Amino acid sequence: MGKANETPKKKKILRGESGYIDEQKKRRLLRMFMHIGIGVAIFILGLCLNKFEKNNIFTVIAVLMVLPAARALINFIALAPYRSVAKERVAEVQKHLKGADVMFTDMVFSSTDKIMFCSFLVIKADEIFCLAEKEKEDISYIEKYLKDGLKKRQLSYKLYITKDSKNYLEKIAQANAAEEVPEEVTDYLRSLMV
Repeated sequence: MGKANETPKKKKILRGESGYIDEQKKRRLLRMFMHIGIGVAIFILGLCLNKFEKNNIFTVIAVLMVLPAARALINFIALAPYRSVAKERVAEVQKHLKGADVMFTDMVFSSTDKIMFCSFLVIKADEIFCLAEKEKEDISYIEKYLKDGLKKRQLSYKLYITKDSKNYLEKIAQANAAEEVPEEVTDYLRSLMV
């Protein structure tokens, strides 16, 4: 049949892309309920097949379904306080990108101590610019965390972090455009995201 009648598939939003947080909150909540539902169904099936005795292999399998459900819940809780950045703001930052500059948005990442949020992260020639505009964000902690990670991977980038959106836009507009951003840098930054 013709391709004209087919509706295009919705493209999955990747880490660092606009709308990532809002989409992932829905997916992770749905995933949690799906695992719980499957666990309950397996438990009930086990009861029905074993004369309503709880001591059977199906009970063990049902209990194991709690693990992926718990993981999905933890991921949801990490994202719950945050919202995706408005598309208008994304377009505003994209205006200042030149050459091979890379922009990430909706960045929620975690360390062993904290969960952090950056509205935007732009990689230019030899600098990385972060906008962490949430009131309670600890900029010095984010800076140390990112610098340590870059240093461990022997990536030499200057790091600039601010809470001031206007100042952020001025800085990325004035910075030199990247001729190339190594995949190692983008892969590392994506790997940090929840």
